[in-house]
Amino acid sequence: MNRREIILGGAALAACSQGPAPAQGMAPAFPMRRGVNLGNALEAPAEGEWGYRIERAHLDAIAAAGFDGVRIPVRWTTHLCTGDEICADFFARIDEVLDWALAAGLKAQLDLHHYEALLNLHDERRLIAPGARHKQRFLAIWSQIAARYASLPDALMFEPMNEPNGRYWDGEALAALQAEVVAIIRKTNPSRPIVLGPANWQNINALERWRLPSGENLYASVHYYEPHAFTHQNAEWLSPAPRYERDWGGEADVAQVRAHIDAAAAWGRAHGASMQLGEFGVNARARLAQRALWTAAVREACEAHGMGWCVWDFAGAFPLWDRVGGVWMPEMLEALFS
Repeated sequence: MNRREIILGGAALAACSQGPAPAQGMAPAFPMRRGVNLGNALEAPAEGEWGYRIERAHLDAIAAAGFDGVRIPVRWTTHLCTGDEICADFFARIDEVLDWALAAGLKAQLDLHHYEALLNLHDERRLIAPGARHKQRFLAIWSQIAARYASLPDALMFEPMNEPNGRYWDGEALAALQAEVVAIIRKTNPSRPIVLGPANWQNINALERWRLPSGENLYASVHYYEPHAFTHQNAEWLSPAPRYERDWGGEADVAQVRAHIDAAAAWGRAHGASMQLGEFGVNARARLAQRALWTAAVREACEAHGMGWCVWDFAGAFPLWDRVGGVWMPEMLEALFS
């Protein structure tokens, strides 16, 4: 099963709502309550290559609109200059974006995106172990990031990996790597918030097979794009492009969204974990009214459980911001804040 399939059936819902008793006390709220992903920028092979480049004015606009944070997906592996060393000019660009976000009063969730050779193995029929070289590089990247930003406030959060998938990462291998990267970060950032997620593209159905590593200031994040044929309808980067032949928004559609988010929230309560919906959205090829309706339903389901959310994305393929006009799409802001 992958992110293109319905991620929860009745059995998964039941499994997620059961489990060990909650840890003593309630888990603290996820640090970012209302976030937006700065997608299609720094996780492109080169910033701007996918049509969007981050500007300081964008961070100010995000804060003014009522968001309290941004998630910053980054493709670190295309910016290594000597061995596993992150290029100085690329680090300087990340410094700039982080400075803009923190100056605007936003939290920043700094993420590693698109390390396909390590985390996205693309063959779910076989158990494939990545080469030791990739694991070494992954840990070296996070050792450098952690050391460089150790003095920044806890408004900066680290998210070591995005959407691990494939059978190899659906078990002990993922748990071991996540524990190892947390230990690397903790050498220089003993209390930095760290965000982690389960296998199967961080889908909700994988929570039942996953646990956060032990330790303080560790948070759980899942992603949600269901029904995939609706959220990715006519997406030109998929072949064949999914088609959705009806309007979304009936009672059964909304009930399905609520059931999925209910399951994620129930897992968080059962395991004493603070939860975030770290990605959700509908691409721009869907009608705007439909995009807004689905987005509002997901956001409302999260807020009913006190879950933090971070919508995908600001000005990429699932936009809230009109890059041509330089303004918000009012229908999307209403869906997120009404």
